[in-house]
Amino acid sequence: MVTAADTLARPRGLHLSRFGQIGFWGGIVGAVGAAVLIFYPPEVPPERFSYPFRSMGFTIAQLVFALQHVTMALLLVALMQTAAGRSKLARGGLITAVSGLVLLTILELVAITAADAMMGDPLYLTITAVYGIPTLIAAVGLVLGGIGILRAGVWQSGGRFLPLILGVFVFVPVMPALAGPNWAGRVAIGIWCLLFAVQGWILWRGSLSVRVER
Repeated sequence: MVTAADTLARPRGLHLSRFGQIGFWGGIVGAVGAAVLIFYPPEVPPERFSYPFRSMGFTIAQLVFALQHVTMALLLVALMQTAAGRSKLARGGLITAVSGLVLLTILELVAITAADAMMGDPLYLTITAVYGIPTLIAAVGLVLGGIGILRAGVWQSGGRFLPLILGVFVFVPVMPALAGPNWAGRVAIGIWCLLFAVQGWILWRGSLSVRVER
């Protein structure tokens, strides 16, 4: 139980620092990927699922995105170990978020099969519709985990709000942006990835104090 006599320390653990570093670079890669999708000269019409890439470029992009989601999941695992404390809500929420990211990783790989599909094709419609499910699972998990982290009171300073912000950000503005022009959704996703990079930096550099139970 946390008491007034508890002291403050830095997050410890080499693997936590490494997971934070991995999450940081994963977030940066995700943001760069979003920018590439916005500015890359289209090689195919926008009605094609692989837009703006041809099949080979799309496959490479999907593999990178799948790997990037793995780095985000590892970051949440580290977050669970250092910020959740004894909060069942925090742990359950973060486990849910990790599950969503794992499902999203699998979907990124499955989506490669739809590279040549055109708008209106059953495969195009199915995969596009399914994308929202793991994203929603991850968002709900982050919101619950973020609330649990705040209630646990292990982390100190403003950084303790970031996990909750990561979850809320999916609902506003990512989801509304995805319903708009392609560039709007990619900008929103890029910013979300940058927020993950900030979370990774906090764990990597130990720039957040934690309350140690005594």
